[in-house]
Amino acid sequence: MMKEHNNMNAIKSHKKLYKSGKTWMAATLMTVGLAGGAMLAGTTTANADEVTPVQSAGTIQASQQATDPELANAQSDAQKQQSTIDSANAQLKDQQNQLSEAQGQQGSAQQELDQAKQAQQAATQNDPAVKQAQADVNQAQQQVDNQQQVVNDAQTAVNNDSQNIQSATSAVSQASQAVDQARQTATDAINQAAAQQANEAQNKIDQLENQGKAQASQNLNNQINNVSGQVTDAQNDVNNTNSKISDLQGQVKDLQDQEKNTQTDPNIKTVPNGVIDYSKSLLENVSRNNLWNSENMNADSNGNVVEQNIYVTPDNDKGNEDNMNTKHYTDASLSAYDNYYTSKFDGVNAQTGMNDSQKQELAILLMNQINHAREQRGLKPFTMTEQKYNQAQVRASQHSAQILSHDDNDIMTAFGRDQYECLAYIDTSNTTNMLDILSSANNTLSNMLNADASSDWGHRENFLEDTGDLSYDAAFGFHLTDDGQYYVLTFDYDGPARNNTPNMMDRIAQYQAMGPITGDAKTVDNSAKINDLNNQISNLQSTLSSQISKLQSLQSQLQNLQAQKSNIQFDLNQLSSDQQTEYNNAKETLATVNDWKQGQLSNLDSNSNVQEALNKLGSAKSNLASIKQTQSENEAKLQQAKDGLANLNQVLATKQAALDNAEQTANASANQAVKDAQAKLDTINGKISDLQNAIEATKSTISNAQAQLDKDNQKIADIKNNQKPAKPDTGKDEDNKGTTTPTDPSKDDNKGSETTNPTNPAKPDDGKKDDNKGTTTPSSPSKGGDQKDHQTTPDEPSKPSDGNKDNVTPTDPNKDSETTNPTTPTNPSTPAQPDTGNASISGQAGHKPATSDNGSEATDNTTTKPTIVLPTTDKESGSAVSDAQGQYINVVSKDSVASQGSQSGIQAPATPVTTNVSFGTKEGTMMTREEYKAQQAKLPQTSDSKNDKAVAVAGLGILAATTFTTMFGVAKKRHN
Repeated sequence: MMKEHNNMNAIKSHKKLYKSGKTWMAATLMTVGLAGGAMLAGTTTANADEVTPVQSAGTIQASQQATDPELANAQSDAQKQQSTIDSANAQLKDQQNQLSEAQGQQGSAQQELDQAKQAQQAATQNDPAVKQAQADVNQAQQQVDNQQQVVNDAQTAVNNDSQNIQSATSAVSQASQAVDQARQTATDAINQAAAQQANEAQNKIDQLENQGKAQASQNLNNQINNVSGQVTDAQNDVNNTNSKISDLQGQVKDLQDQEKNTQTDPNIKTVPNGVIDYSKSLLENVSRNNLWNSENMNADSNGNVVEQNIYVTPDNDKGNEDNMNTKHYTDASLSAYDNYYTSKFDGVNAQTGMNDSQKQELAILLMNQINHAREQRGLKPFTMTEQKYNQAQVRASQHSAQILSHDDNDIMTAFGRDQYECLAYIDTSNTTNMLDILSSANNTLSNMLNADASSDWGHRENFLEDTGDLSYDAAFGFHLTDDGQYYVLTFDYDGPARNNTPNMMDRIAQYQAMGPITGDAKTVDNSAKINDLNNQISNLQSTLSSQISKLQSLQSQLQNLQAQKSNIQFDLNQLSSDQQTEYNNAKETLATVNDWKQGQLSNLDSNSNVQEALNKLGSAKSNLASIKQTQSENEAKLQQAKDGLANLNQVLATKQAALDNAEQTANASANQAVKDAQAKLDTINGKISDLQNAIEATKSTISNAQAQLDKDNQKIADIKNNQKPAKPDTGKDEDNKGTTTPTDPSKDDNKGSETTNPTNPAKPDDGKKDDNKGTTTPSSPSKGGDQKDHQTTPDEPSKPSDGNKDNVTPTDPNKDSETTNPTTPTNPSTPAQPDTGNASISGQAGHKPATSDNGSEATDNTTTKPTIVLPTTDKESGSAVSDAQGQYINVVSKDSVASQGSQSGIQAPATPVTTNVSFGTKEGTMMTREEYKAQQAKLPQTSDSKNDKAVAVAGLGILAATTFTTMFGVAKKRHN
């Protein structure tokens, strides 16, 4: 039993409704299987034998007084629709009778036509004139056939000539190719004979010319190399002089800048929130002038770039730096910070790296950040004695440290005992001073604290070791790698400090005690130095002018020599006298060979092989010409034969026309009889076609009227159940802007009707809203194979609340309802649960099992549930089939009801007719909609009695449990 939903005795006088959107559905049991009594009194339905669809549940209540205007209108319109159906059924029966009569006439007319054609054939065969004309046609046809054979023979000869021409043409082509081949062979022999001598002479010529060019090229190379060296020297002189001038000009500018700032020490530079002194270290400047960034990592930057703390991610969310306060860090790219980032301020030598003082400075700055992070966690800060610091430098210089290996022997050598240790690299690229190196070192520390998962957070644990109330002595060590790209960073501690004095970390406080750094006011006069430097610059500029002139002259000379080398020409004078004689002889030999070769090639056809090939080519061409002449003669014969065939065909056509005239004369009367019989048959066939079209139109009228009647009946039932529709019935279909009342098929112009055009049958409510704006597509709960992924788990009806008239407890269908003795419907099978889209991977993060939104209301599938009676929406003849997919019903024939009624009217049976309703399986004689339609098409239409047109439709007691609400389109639970 569903909690708080089935108050069986709460209300008896009216029906409870559940509301969802625009859909109102009755939640009580309304039995339409009672074909009489209070529910079916005065009901009019179509005959099951005819094509008119059975009237839906909730038919016209003729015996009930209509007090509601809307109810009266609905009942009136329902009467009109039933009248239209009755009239159309009568008209349909008359049309079907006419069709049967016309089909009988069709067979008789066809027999008359066959007899007329037989008489026509007999009259033609026995006429003497026809026989003579047929003999003449046969004779002419024989002459045509004979002449056709002559044409075929002539065509064969022409075809043979074509084949012969192809063969002869191929022979000419082959002979022509043979001539070309013979000429090529002779040419190759001549070329081969001349090639050896010509090649020898040409090779000698090329050899001597190359020797001459090589000698000339070598001479030019020597000159080019000499001049190129002079150009390089001159260019270096110019560059050196320019560099000296630039350096001296820079010195002049520095001296001039010092004079402009006569009230400030040249080492004092302004930075955000104060000044720095280039003559002092970064650590001293920051400590004395309090240029530290805020200790609180959650605070915004105070304009200072030097950190005294370092961000550490929470222990319960290691590695996630999303909560880091980005506003805590300054934008060092701003011009205000330029005085910080220069090699003049605590600069680091690019070759040798940090000196020892700078290493101590970096160790103090890093340890200061670690200690502040420890203090925020309530941990004791580390100390760093000079002894520990010196040991750390030894450790950083060891090879094992440089390869980041925790070698126990090296650790013992450096410290004298085992240590807790961290090893890492500091990138030295783009670092010019201590502030750059500090920034790079901070990145290394941040990675060891916040991105150390690959080391199981061992580095983080070392830095944040809980030492209780004891101070541990720790130290940073640094060593520049051999390639100068990195510093090796070491961090070591071993336990409580045995001697933690002097503590290097005290230097920060010592610097602070010295007070802030300020610039001493003084006047600077650099005029003497500036004049001396300007004199040097002037002398160098004069020297530079002379050097540039010399460089340009040498560059022009070099370009001329390179141009000569790129276009060296052979000169016979470059060779010795013997080489010149040898060169001239080779030239003469080459000319002689070429002259002989040209003479042989000019008389190529005199070669015997070529001459023989030319003779064969002439013979092949002569044979081709002879065959073409024969073809021309045969083509003339073929044309003559075709002309004779054309003449004989004309004679045959004349004889055939005479035969046609004789046949027409012989069977003129018989032809008319055939035409008359054919016309009669055509007229009957046309009438049959017209009747068939009219029958289809009448059936459409009945279907449209039945659809509107179903709507009216539903509206009547809703009004009686105090269930107002979401919209007033305007008589228009939602999807059809026309009216819903079909035209009376028995009237020509329908002047008495309210509408002019019948509409399509109303679409049954399947739970969807127009344009896909409403509920989801209902699914069948019974067909397991049809459970689609798009199904959704039906919701329980919302719990009724006091004062909410839109959502009340459904009346107990077994107690004091408006209907009595309802047939208990078969419970539908539980629908398959739809896919909720929730991954069912047990234990996986993010997995959330799917749950039904039933609140505290438990569902018991075995408990009797409130039911919902829906009107049938089937549009087929005599059907009470629901549109729910996979639903079957039993249909009670009119005869089984008529036996309980009388001739004057239908009386309700003493007991309700039981109708089996099943989902997914058939019971008894259940049938699908398609089976029922097929059965109706076979029923004889012989009923004449008006009373026989009434049919008792089995009630559809549809068990609509709340778990099947989506299937029937019942409103889901609304949460307000």
